[in-house]
Amino acid sequence: MIAAATLFVRDVLRAFTWQKVLIAQLLAGAIDLLNVIMRFGRAGPPTFTWSRVVIAETMAFSILLAVLIAEQAVARGARAFRTYTIAILAASVLSTLVQYEIRTALGLQTVTDQPGVAASVRKTQLIYAGCDAFTYGVLFVVGYLDYRRRERLLHRVRAAELERARREQSIVRSQLAALRTDVDAVELLATLEDLQQAFEQGADDVDARLDGVIASLRSKLAPTDSGRSEVPA
Repeated sequence: MIAAATLFVRDVLRAFTWQKVLIAQLLAGAIDLLNVIMRFGRAGPPTFTWSRVVIAETMAFSILLAVLIAEQAVARGARAFRTYTIAILAASVLSTLVQYEIRTALGLQTVTDQPGVAASVRKTQLIYAGCDAFTYGVLFVVGYLDYRRRERLLHRVRAAELERARREQSIVRSQLAALRTDVDAVELLATLEDLQQAFEQGADDVDARLDGVIASLRSKLAPTDSGRSEVPA
C-alpha cells in the first residue's frame, strides 16, 4: 500500500513539468483578468491587486494539481467522470481556504475584507470564490482532456505512419533480396558452366577455380546481421 502510494505521488510529481507550470500561469492570468472584468470598475483596497494575484495563482495551481492527480488515478483504473469531479471539488475547497489563509497572513484585502463589511458577507464571498474555482476547474478539465485526446490521436497517427513506412521498407528489401538472388543464380550457372568446360578440357587450375567459387559463394551468403546464421564451411 505504501509502495503504491509512493509510486502514485512520484508519477504526479513527474507530470508536473515546466509546460504544465506554464499552463497554470496562463490559467492564473485568465482568472485574474476575469476577476478584473467582473468588478465593473469598482475600486478596491490598496492591496487588492496582490490579493487578486494570490487568488488567481492559488486557484490555478490547485486546479492543475487536482487534474494531474485525477489523471494518474484514471490511468490506474478509476472512473474518469467521478474522479475528475471529486478532484475539482476538492481543489475548489482547498484553493478557497488556502488563498484566504495566505491573504490573512500577509494582510491582503479584497473588497469584502475591508473594515465595516459584515462577517456574513465575507463568508458568502468565500462561497462564491469556491464556486468560481469549481467553474474554472471544469472549464480547464474540458480543455485539458480535449488536448490530451488530440495528442493521443496524433501519436496514433504518427505510429501508424511509421509502421507503414517500416512495412514498405521491408517489402523493398525483400524485393531487392529476391532480385539479388536471381542475379546470383545466373552468375553461378555461368560460372559452373565455365568450370565444366575447363574440367572437360583437362585444365590444371580447375581445383583452384572451384575453391575460388566456393569462397565467393560463402562470402556472399555470409550473414549481414546478427539475426542470420553463418553458412557452414
